[in-house]
Amino acid sequence: MKKIVALLMLLFTYIYALSEIAPFKKITYKEYISKIAFNENYLIVGLENGEIIIQNYKNLKKIYSFKLPKIHDFMGDLIAMPIYSIDIFKNKVLILAEGEEAKREFFIFNLKTKKLSHIFTTKDTLMKARFIDNEKIFFALLSDEITLYSLKEKRFLYKKQIGNYVFSTYALNQQKDKAAIGDESGSIKIIQTLTGKKINKIKGFNKDKTLSLDFKQNLVINGSSDMKVGIYSIHGVQKAALKANFLPYAVALSPNLKKFATQFNDKNNIMVYSIYKKPLYLLKGHSMALNGMKFLNNSSLLSYSPAEIIIWKGLK
Repeated sequence: MKKIVALLMLLFTYIYALSEIAPFKKITYKEYISKIAFNENYLIVGLENGEIIIQNYKNLKKIYSFKLPKIHDFMGDLIAMPIYSIDIFKNKVLILAEGEEAKREFFIFNLKTKKLSHIFTTKDTLMKARFIDNEKIFFALLSDEITLYSLKEKRFLYKKQIGNYVFSTYALNQQKDKAAIGDESGSIKIIQTLTGKKINKIKGFNKDKTLSLDFKQNLVINGSSDMKVGIYSIHGVQKAALKANFLPYAVALSPNLKKFATQFNDKNNIMVYSIYKKPLYLLKGHSMALNGMKFLNNSSLLSYSPAEIIIWKGLK
């Protein structure tokens, strides 16, 4: 009994000896945040009222904003378009949204001309879109299919089935030549984005629906709804396994692969761990469950929920 008490006291002391990090910067809006994207010049925020806000990434000053067209709901009332994806490549912003009759509407906004161009409407259940380069867009469908669209040729270059479950999310590596794709099975498929060829299927610690992914160099981190966070090489070797305290709605790997972060508890805190699972930093400041996070560099992290975007620094 004395040994158990001593161990609990040691654990308690260890947890509260963690460095607690306060937000470096918190950004809020009048409406809930739906999706975000950013690069070294711009922060693009899509709100649940259909508004797209473009800000200077360095000083966060608003540059421009516009609203997507409204659509009719099943009662015939006008509502904002639900936004499924936002991404940015140089001066182009892609927006994937839901249109009339649950069709998908795909737009490109030019940051130089401030022109919104409608690219196509489709009945296909496209759920997530990312630029591969200036002309090619990688899509995932709810049906666990993937497809690649060419803006130059104005057509889909391929469409392939990569699983037999319901699609959840995907992450690209830094070169954007590979994608890690998650679905309700908990397994991860590694895909060549330009061809759709499946390189590997990773099965292991995660057994339920993938909630969040990140892909850095040759490692993939998978947060699943069975409250497990697994880190694997793209060849399927398990590097780390962590039983989470809460649903890991967001996970991230640092660029040097020495740290990872995940939503830690029901108070919406984030824990930053060493790659060997040692807790390093507890980040407190979110008021709602996370929608995503990304390391900006090896010591800075950006995370967002529907209520706010937070930038964290000092994660050495």
